Amino acid sequence: MLRALARPLLASWFVYGGVQSYLEPETRAARVAPTVEPALKELGLEEVKTVDLVKVHGAASVALAAALALSRSPRAAALGLAGLAGATAALAHPFWKEEDETRKEEELEQFLKNLSLVGGVLLAATAGHSQRHIDRKKARKAKAKEKAAEAKEKEKEAKAALKAAGSKKRAA
Repeated sequence: MLRALARPLLASWFVYGGVQSYLEPETRAARVAPTVEPALKELGLEEVKTVDLVKVHGAASVALAAALALSRSPRAAALGLAGLAGATAALAHPFWKEEDETRKEEELEQFLKNLSLVGGVLLAATAGHSQRHIDRKKARKAKAKEKAAEAKEKEKEAKAALKAAGSKKRAA
């Protein structure tokens, strides 16, 4: 029960942040541009715009958060969100570059918040599946085994019928 509530609550921040990044990427792009743009130039990707990267980051955050909230591949979604939140922490809040103490403190707070989210989604990645999911998976597996056994039985019957038909032809 708690897992069913915890995952959507954790995902809510990523959905909110992702939507904001996608709809209003300019502010976030300006924040990460001093770090991202030199890296893009070094990689030979000058034509890639930081605003576009922020939008892609936002869309990926929303998609992964939705998968986590709905418990669809929660481990993969949580690991993806951990990577995105880690990148956000490092690129958007480099407190170590700030010289103004007040600003440094604000950036440190945001950096630690993002690290906390990384920790939260890593916990979600290790949390496993709910009992309901496990029961459904077992039921699907049992049904598949049953269908396979039925198909095998039908195959045996068909072979026996062919063999019997072949024996009747030879006898006639």
